[in-house]
Amino acid sequence: MTQKAVFLDRDGVLVEEIFYPHTGEREAPLGPNDVCLLPGAAQGLRDLRAAGFSLVVVSNQGAAAKGKVSIGSLWLAHLRFLDLCAAEGIAFDGCHYSFSHPNGTVPHLSGSSLERKPSPYFLHLAAAQLDIDLTASWMVGDRETDVQCGQAAGARAIRLCNPVQPSAAEVVASDLPEAAFLIIAAAR
Repeated sequence: MTQKAVFLDRDGVLVEEIFYPHTGEREAPLGPNDVCLLPGAAQGLRDLRAAGFSLVVVSNQGAAAKGKVSIGSLWLAHLRFLDLCAAEGIAFDGCHYSFSHPNGTVPHLSGSSLERKPSPYFLHLAAAQLDIDLTASWMVGDRETDVQCGQAAGARAIRLCNPVQPSAAEVVASDLPEAAFLIIAAAR
């Protein structure tokens, strides 16, 4: 039976981005102690699951490619993320990460990548693995590359941003609970 899914960017959608003084940037958690679910994220995920959606995380994690942290540290952050979600009663059907970056400094992680959003590679992979109908699915992200990824795969897209921010997304929402409400309403 074909499934409908919500593909979710992790950082800025499910997890707080962190300001690191040593990098001068607000970015994805670089280690497990920095991982914190955003307010309302767990409830939004539970609502989507209750409405029959598969849940798949698709995230660019370029910090290792830039030499800021090891892939091992990013993996520990991922495991902490899964633990926090499990404590809220949430499990994902898939989690896909691209560790590359086009401007990376670590040679084997630098340059163009098939997996890195806005490429829809991971959405197509998950669709094949989980029997997902991409045309009945959504991509939720906080960046325009998330929107482009979803649209390139044939899914609908919601961007989490200020409503006056320009976006090619079909819908904008302020946070995941609002996005979940809009997705569930559109599925009725």
